[in-house]
Amino acid sequence: MAKKTGSTNNRSAAAKKAAATRKKNAAAKAKAEAEAAAAAKKAAIAKKAAATRKKNAAAKKKAEAAVAAKKAAAAKKASATRAANTAAKKKAEAAAKAAATRARKKAEAAAAEKAAAAKKAATAKKAAATRAKKKADSAAAEKAAKRKVAAKKAAATRARKKAEAEAVEAAKVAATEAAAALNAKRRPGLILSVDQLDSSVSNKMRKKVSTSTEAHHINARGDASKVMSKGVKASRGAKSTSDKRKKAFYNRWTEGANAQTVEEFSWVREFTS
Repeated sequence: MAKKTGSTNNRSAAAKKAAATRKKNAAAKAKAEAEAAAAAKKAAIAKKAAATRKKNAAAKKKAEAAVAAKKAAAAKKASATRAANTAAKKKAEAAAKAAATRARKKAEAAAAEKAAAAKKAATAKKAAATRAKKKADSAAAEKAAKRKVAAKKAAATRARKKAEAEAVEAAKVAATEAAAALNAKRRPGLILSVDQLDSSVSNKMRKKVSTSTEAHHINARGDASKVMSKGVKASRGAKSTSDKRKKAFYNRWTEGANAQTVEEFSWVREFTS
């Protein structure tokens, strides 16, 4: 076997040292991991224990609150019972007192009613005598008043008839004068406003105006005038169809309708030219 040189021995020693270091590190790492796992487990156990203590404390607090609430409800109920008993006792006392008061007032009312009946009888007797006297006086006064009213009415009737006769005569004179003044104003072809009060005259005038062929409602619209100035294409379809439409629009137009289409504006130009 060949002899090892110095450098070879050094490498072998270094390798052994490195292997020992790795083994040591691995052991340290394993120990650290084991300690960390133990610490985590311990922390988990501590956390669970804390949660359990918290849960138990909450349950205890809830139980104590329930007991306190039950106790408070019992106390409240007892207080309400005492209050109800007290109120019932007061109510019974008040009812007894009210019954006594009603009995006393009933007796007083009966005595007052008896006295009032006696007083009423005396007053009625006195009033009957007074009415008899007043009736006699009233009959005499009424008879005199009727005579006075009849005389006054007769005089008023005579005065009214005289005034009515004078008014009729004055109206006849005024009507004659008004007719003469109107006749002086009349001219051939002129219809006075007073004549238009007659419905037969005013209806004829309205009919004449409504059938006039002059399209004032078209001349007054600027937008219609702009459309009417455009050229118009020939109508589509047969001539008979176009004539029917034209005739129907003419009837509407004479009644006051406005043109809506270019074709209708062209017919309006024909009607007004």
